[in-house]
Amino acid sequence: MDSDTKPLDTPQPAPKARKRNTAGADADTNSEIIQPLKRGKYTSIACDECKKRKLKCIPAGDSKCERCVSTGLTCVFASRSSRAVKDKHVDSQQFQTLSDELSQLRQQVQDLVGVVRDLKEQSQEIRSDSSHPREIITIESPAWTPREGVPKQPQFVGPTRSAFSIMMGERSLNRMCIPTFESSPPSSAQSPTLSRSPLATDIGYWDHCTASDITKFLVVFQEEVESVYPFIDIGEYALRSQEILAAIRNGSPLNDDVSDTSSVITLSSKDIEIAKVAAAIGIVLETNGANDLSSAIVESVERNVARISNPRVDLKEVQLLTMLSIYHFHCDEELLAWRAIGIAAREALEMGLHRNQSLLDNFKDPDSRRLAIRVFWCVYVLDRRWSFGTSLSFALIDKDIDSELPEPDAEFSCLKCMVGYGRLCSKLWDAIPPFGSVSQTIPDDTAVALDLCTQEWLKSIPSHLQLRHPRLGLAPRSQSRLLFRLRALLYLRGNYARILIYRHHLMSAASISANPNSAWLVVNFALDTIQVLMHLHATSDIYSRQQNAFNYFLLSAMAVIFLAVCHAPAVFAVPCRKPFLGAVELVRGLSRHSIVSRRLWKSIRGLVPRMRTLSLLHLDQDLLDGRTAPNSKSPAPLDSLDVHHAHVASGTSSNRRAAGSVRPSDGFPLGEMMLPHADLVSSAPDMFQMRDDLLSLFDAFGQRQQIWESTNGEFSDSQDLAMMNGEGEDISQRFQGLI
Repeated sequence: MDSDTKPLDTPQPAPKARKRNTAGADADTNSEIIQPLKRGKYTSIACDECKKRKLKCIPAGDSKCERCVSTGLTCVFASRSSRAVKDKHVDSQQFQTLSDELSQLRQQVQDLVGVVRDLKEQSQEIRSDSSHPREIITIESPAWTPREGVPKQPQFVGPTRSAFSIMMGERSLNRMCIPTFESSPPSSAQSPTLSRSPLATDIGYWDHCTASDITKFLVVFQEEVESVYPFIDIGEYALRSQEILAAIRNGSPLNDDVSDTSSVITLSSKDIEIAKVAAAIGIVLETNGANDLSSAIVESVERNVARISNPRVDLKEVQLLTMLSIYHFHCDEELLAWRAIGIAAREALEMGLHRNQSLLDNFKDPDSRRLAIRVFWCVYVLDRRWSFGTSLSFALIDKDIDSELPEPDAEFSCLKCMVGYGRLCSKLWDAIPPFGSVSQTIPDDTAVALDLCTQEWLKSIPSHLQLRHPRLGLAPRSQSRLLFRLRALLYLRGNYARILIYRHHLMSAASISANPNSAWLVVNFALDTIQVLMHLHATSDIYSRQQNAFNYFLLSAMAVIFLAVCHAPAVFAVPCRKPFLGAVELVRGLSRHSIVSRRLWKSIRGLVPRMRTLSLLHLDQDLLDGRTAPNSKSPAPLDSLDVHHAHVASGTSSNRRAAGSVRPSDGFPLGEMMLPHADLVSSAPDMFQMRDDLLSLFDAFGQRQQIWESTNGEFSDSQDLAMMNGEGEDISQRFQGLI
């Protein structure tokens, strides 16, 4: 008690205030015993009643104080500080902002980790590829990033693939002890590495494109694709491009009931996918090659196509797969085209499109039945086309197709002609000797029968689709672009079929000597093909718009000329030189990124230096002095005769002439056949340099016969002697893959 009252007995100003506060604190803790003489300091935030009495306001929760609760008064905090409330609100906002920024930072770190991981994987792939310089020399459009892991060629090496020819050619050169030349790493100035741009998506494109853009690409598809393969009426989709665009943007649920194959009003999801792929094909044709946009569009569709566990297949899925195969073909992915058309063929078999009765049972409506018939025959024709391009088997076998199955209507005359050509291709496939067989020749009676079938097919082409040959001066100066393209395609297919029939006569010098008429016949088919293609390119944009379609025929014709010149240079070198020059100029005139340039370059870039070395090793001084080769008799080229009506049996003495002496100095200088340039096999081909190298190689083949004649007796191995006589594998087999 004395200690409590001591501050009152000895008043001191400064300590008094300090002790007065202490007394107040003690009084609060012992309020039941002693009441303070002085009031305690109340808080700045107090209720109205405590402020009136100037008492300390002790909050008791729920916006009330202890004094008001004990006395039963209404506790009102009317005069609460607005600044404190504002500060509390600001603190809450700052906390929320920091929380959001922290979450955003966390997400950015995760994204950065993913990007770093991807960059590491890509750098590892680049380092692993750097040990193979030839594989990274790719000439692609700068607007296109090639998809990784997409196969270009099958693992099976068939007789019509370039890989087969290169393998056989390298084997022949190795037996001749011709050294190989390793490719040096390409310099950055000559062959820049392809930059890996981020993968594009199609979402942004659909947001800013218009319905007229979709219509434009669908019309391109209609003119370039549907005119040859009428498996779909794309015009109906073009009329509804606005609905298609709205459905793509909104992602609204569509009607997926496609049981009714007739013209439907409601668009289904497969209708949207068909329109997308058709637009992608139009983009590829308009831009002269694949690009990131077309690839993104197709990839968004392929994820939902041809699932094995699908409960059922329908006609639209077959149409979609057929369209995908055409897209991959125009993107130079022929193996994927073969895969897609194979799946489409099997789904067509599952639907019974190959049986007449199944068509009658499943397609009650006549229009839908006619569409199903066209779809099946388009799949049949494309199945043959891609199989010949990849040297892989057909998916549709002729004996499985109902003999009573209707063919396309007369309205689709081009497709009707192509069906007949597909049946002819089936016969050719069975007649061509498989790789590894003892004999690589076609029996004469089989060749004559196939030739007659080919001529009958050519005669069955309607008059309005018959090509007016430019050699005869009958080509009209103005003709429909569509008709011109269809006429050229049909005519070139006839030449191609007859080349396959008689090609075996050029496989060796002995076979040429045994039947020179047939050898000249197949060479004339090749020369005629080059002439038609040159005229097509000079008078229209048809060739440049569909290079992949026409390159197929150009490469086969050039390969035939190579085979002929390398086995009988005294006979074929001089007459074939000018057309060959025209073919090289055609290659040079096309785009730098053309498949013609790439495939042809890949076929010769390793052979050119080895042939130059061959000339240095075996070149006799007599050849350098201009020794004349023996004269030989051979049939003349059929300059004024229509090759489509020429038959091997029609060769008479009037078609014969002396080939004349062939000097090594004729055509191309031997000085060009030197050791390879440092960048010959490593850099991307310059078109002018490529032309000179091709001509040098052409001349090297022309001189090979005289070079090897001067080395008779130098080979002791019987297999090498057989090769020198034209009975074994030869360098010319390098080019069989182009045929």
